[in-house]
Amino acid sequence: MERKEEVEDNSIWFQYFRSIRHACPWSYKSYIEGRIKIVPLDIDILKLTEMNWNIEDWDAIVYVVDDLTLEEIDDIVAHRNDSQEKCEYLWSHPTYSKGGNNQAPYPIIIQQDRTQLMELRYAKKMDFKKKAKN
Repeated sequence: MERKEEVEDNSIWFQYFRSIRHACPWSYKSYIEGRIKIVPLDIDILKLTEMNWNIEDWDAIVYVVDDLTLEEIDDIVAHRNDSQEKCEYLWSHPTYSKGGNNQAPYPIIIQQDRTQLMELRYAKKMDFKKKAKN
C-alpha cells in the first residue's frame, strides 16, 4: 500500500519536478502537461514499453523502485542503455546526489526517448552558448 501512495502522491512529484527545473526544465513542463507517467517498477513492462516506444504517448515514464539497492538500479540502467537505442534510462535515489541536490523523493528509473532527449540537451547547450555571447 505504501508504494502505491508514493506513486500517486502528486504534490511530492510536483515539488520534485519543480525543484529540478534548473537542471531539466522540460521535465517540469512535461509533468504539468500530464506527459510523465509514474508507475511502480515492473521490468517486464519497462522492456515491453521500450519495444513499443514509438507508439507511447509519454515524454517519460518514471518507475518507482522497490526492494533494489542503488547498485542494482544503476546496473539495470546501464544494461538498458547499452542493449538498445530507442530509450535512454536515468536513475535517481533520495540518498545519492552528484552535488546538485536534484535527487528524487523515492528511488526511480526514468525511461525516455533517446533521440528527443539528445535534441533537448543540444538545444539547451546552444541556448546557453547564445546567452554567453550576449
